[in-house]
Amino acid sequence: MTVLPGDPTDPFPTTVSAGVTLVAIFGACLIGSTGAIRIAPLLMETAGLTLYAVGMWFRRRGHRLAGRSATAVGLLIAGGGLLGAVVLAPPLPTLLPLLACGLGALSVTLGVFPVSVRVARPLSTVGIALVFVGVTATTVVGTPSLWRSTVAVTLVFLSWDASERAIALGNRVGDTAETVAVELTGLAASVVVAAVAIALTLAAARVPITGPSIIGLAFLLVSSVFCLLALTHVPQSVDAD
Repeated sequence: MTVLPGDPTDPFPTTVSAGVTLVAIFGACLIGSTGAIRIAPLLMETAGLTLYAVGMWFRRRGHRLAGRSATAVGLLIAGGGLLGAVVLAPPLPTLLPLLACGLGALSVTLGVFPVSVRVARPLSTVGIALVFVGVTATTVVGTPSLWRSTVAVTLVFLSWDASERAIALGNRVGDTAETVAVELTGLAASVVVAAVAIALTLAAARVPITGPSIIGLAFLLVSSVFCLLALTHVPQSVDAD
């Protein structure tokens, strides 16, 4: 017997975009982290939350026993990963960003694979904000390479975009409708924008701006604009369809 509430029903976030959200948010946490003491607990949590998501997918399709078992075990594994991070007792500058990423990933997962649709958007929004804070803090205290930090932050943007699409489409048509084509089209657009943002950011970092370098400043400005597009423009265009 688990303590999870009753089986979920429509309308719920669509599965494809919800899955992309998890891949992006887990990727952001792992790529943005450095050192085994940060990565190991996040890997364990990733495995547990993936199992939880699979269990929720089974539950929505009527496989109650398998679904309940997978969700319960998945949450236990994910919780074990977070507890392990605390038990290892790393310094606070290491532990706090790690917990922000871990709790954020948990919140996002519970948001896009929710038991109740009423908590979907609040949980996903809070979770993505926590991961963004965790990745940013890790960049300061862990000093990962520039490409890792850039890709991690961009993946946070993509997870936000995908979660908004999953929730909006789920609220509109339910998670059993044929929305794969729409979701993949929106995902492709987001990936293109994010890839350009990464390229511009890395290019700008290679341009010296110790003096009045108009080129360097221009690259930074354009890359910031593309990051803003990744945050706002693509989700709006999908919702408007």
